[in-house]
Amino acid sequence: MEKKLPEGVRGIDGIKPAKPIPDGKEEPNSDQSFQSYMDTTGKTAPKAPGEPGSTAPTPFDLAGGQKSLAPPTEETVAEQMNSASGVLGDIQTQLKTKNLKLKPSQKYLLRNKLNESNSMIRSAATKLGVKVGAPPKMMSRQNPIARFLSMVNDSQVQLEAAQNKIKNLNKEGKMNPGDLLLVQIKISKAQQELEYSSVLLSKAVEDVKTLFNIQI
Repeated sequence: MEKKLPEGVRGIDGIKPAKPIPDGKEEPNSDQSFQSYMDTTGKTAPKAPGEPGSTAPTPFDLAGGQKSLAPPTEETVAEQMNSASGVLGDIQTQLKTKNLKLKPSQKYLLRNKLNESNSMIRSAATKLGVKVGAPPKMMSRQNPIARFLSMVNDSQVQLEAAQNKIKNLNKEGKMNPGDLLLVQIKISKAQQELEYSSVLLSKAVEDVKTLFNIQI
């Protein structure tokens, strides 16, 4: 009795024979072909970067090709101060928005950011030889908005004095490069804190405008 195969499975009759090799032709030798790729006799392996005779650039060569940052000048620092002063002006306008209300988390962040930026600006001005005087007084019962405006106003005053000092130093050319770099770093740090504060206030001002549009 012939045994039936499962459906879809063919017997040996369904297997086609391999194609015959034509007369006069040899079957390609796969081993021989592979060996030709692996044969490295007479060939020189590429040398790693840094080895004697290597033409590949080393990491030091790549780094040497980069241009070093130019040292700060009185002009660049003055431009940076002018930019920071512009951000302070924006913050002043935002803080004077009518019916502006800040969440506790926003008050906390603004207090820290504005205080840090004010300290950096006063420190930079002192480095330039400005007599900054005493910091603005902060009373515990003072309105938060008024407190923030007081810090912003003081920062503006110190920046203006520092800008005037920079102009005089630019004429005399007596500013120590190291001190000038330190001033640049402090102003840059202050500007970062101010820009963060401005973005935070923009959100609060937007909420106020949205609320009034809904009520109207």
